[in-house]
Amino acid sequence: MIQMFKWNRNLKVLFFINVSISLSSSLVSPLFPLFLDNLGATVSEISFVLFTGGVAATILMVPSGLLSDRFRRRNILILSCIMLGSGAFYLTTVTSWSQSVFGIMLFLSALSIFLPARHTIVADNADPSVMTTTYSLMNVAWPTGSIIGPVLGGFLADRYGWNYTFYVATLVSLASIIPTFFFKRTYRGDKKRDKKKFKGELFKRDFIILLIVFSLFQIFASAAMGIMDPVVPLYLTQTFNVDKTTVGFFFSMGIGVATLLAQFPSGILADKYGRKRVLAYSILPLPFILLLWPYVQNYLFIAVLYMFIMGLWSMTWSVAVAYLMALTPTLERGFVISIRQAAIRLGFTVGPLIGGYFWVAHGTKTPFSISAVFFALSLLLIWFLKNSEEATETPSNKRTF
Repeated sequence: MIQMFKWNRNLKVLFFINVSISLSSSLVSPLFPLFLDNLGATVSEISFVLFTGGVAATILMVPSGLLSDRFRRRNILILSCIMLGSGAFYLTTVTSWSQSVFGIMLFLSALSIFLPARHTIVADNADPSVMTTTYSLMNVAWPTGSIIGPVLGGFLADRYGWNYTFYVATLVSLASIIPTFFFKRTYRGDKKRDKKKFKGELFKRDFIILLIVFSLFQIFASAAMGIMDPVVPLYLTQTFNVDKTTVGFFFSMGIGVATLLAQFPSGILADKYGRKRVLAYSILPLPFILLLWPYVQNYLFIAVLYMFIMGLWSMTWSVAVAYLMALTPTLERGFVISIRQAAIRLGFTVGPLIGGYFWVAHGTKTPFSISAVFFALSLLLIWFLKNSEEATETPSNKRTF
């Protein structure tokens, strides 16, 4: 935490923007399946809506990375805030589940534009020797917003109706624009220097193979999480007969508290013991936890399991980004990180379809076993990555934005 006080202005501003974007996102996303259920959607239809939104977000991911490399990243963040608020506000006007498709497409696409710019700003401004730790500390912003968002969204939906949840998400999204004007425009890198330093490494066969394996790992891991997206809220309400506020509290503890606690050790452990090792040991317990899930009939125990799942999964976030950024020239970081984000988005796009199918065809407990299989496959792919010690950090004493 002390290191945060040493951050330059860009990193500090980005942290506050992250908190507000996280709050806006978590007001809507975790409870969205319950909103669709309230509109009369079946599990298959809920999965289809999430799939459609995911497709739009995936398609936008790589172009948004290219945009963050070519244009001022502050403007990309502003665009994402406007789109996020517009998507949330549009959801106040829908009267059927089919009408919600455009709203969730806009909402998820906003995050697709935001994330590549966010990751590259961190990489450009962080001290290379502690890049993973910087990502971990920056990731603290996301669960900070997510601790409040789900339970607040559930409370507003229960007490005043779904529209008030979306109104608050809209206001928070638009308010996120204000801090962007405090960014300091600084040096962004030199293409000739990068070419000389990396000697064309970005397009070498070994790097391309590594990027493919890395992307497959992200696809399988995010698909494992995506399988749970449409089914967990419904599983809680149907199995334990809880209200939306209680479901929101469940997600606040998992997405918020567990993720927050996981960020501090992940960066420190990765910088000390190696990024590949931390990735592997973070994923390793997840298949076993998910295989246990269907046999637990206690709500509090399920909540604890979900906290472990989210905590371990979130430990890979900063480690995976730092691993990839260490291999990438400064002026290509937006493009490369957008490939990684597209892989994650692809997993979260197909995951809900898979989860919805197995829920309908094979019962409410089957999706969790399928999620365990996908995590096991992602673990196998990690072993094909080279150790983080072999990655050459991008040396730069110049802060870029």
